[in-house]
Amino acid sequence: MKKKRDTKPSETEVDSQNDSANEGSSVPPEGNSEDCQDSAQEAPDELGLLRRQLDRAKADLANIRKRHRKELDEARGRAIEGFANELLPVLDNFHLALDAHKAKDHDAGSDIQSMLEGLIMVRSLLEGALERHGLAEIPSVDKAFDPNLHEAIAMDPSSAAPAGQITQVVQRGYQLEGRVLRASRVMVSGGPDQTENREAGSPQDRQTKGEPEEGS
Repeated sequence: MKKKRDTKPSETEVDSQNDSANEGSSVPPEGNSEDCQDSAQEAPDELGLLRRQLDRAKADLANIRKRHRKELDEARGRAIEGFANELLPVLDNFHLALDAHKAKDHDAGSDIQSMLEGLIMVRSLLEGALERHGLAEIPSVDKAFDPNLHEAIAMDPSSAAPAGQITQVVQRGYQLEGRVLRASRVMVSGGPDQTENREAGSPQDRQTKGEPEEGS
């Protein structure tokens, strides 16, 4: 009778197989190791490049802000300079009027008339200079009250104008390039009905004044 052949591997064969498996799994390929080393060396270089680019961008932004601020200051200065040049003739005419008043030796009537004419001329020059820079007076007299343009300070009970119509300007208002710089302060009509009621008075008012009531 034949014996069965022992197929169990020997201890030497098992050890050699384990060693081969360990070598294949633990030892990385030579090419991958070199790539990792190159990537590790390039990372600091790229980081330094990004930092230099960021610093350069910050410097450029700071320069742009300085240049923009300088341009704004120059534009503001030119605007003020142009406006001042527009007002110089007004100031000159004030001086001329005052000098003429000191030099003249006329009667009071002619002196007052010449001063009035000088003031009218100076006002015209000043209004023209302001209008050229976009400043305009808000129309008010005989206009309907507009809360966006006018400020009502009182009602005008004696006016025969329609209710809500402006009858008197207490302080002129102005717009700058269409934007309200100062609202006009005005008096507004309460309407003719209110005037008639005030003139007629109530029955109590007539009794107080001693007037007889109707039908008595």
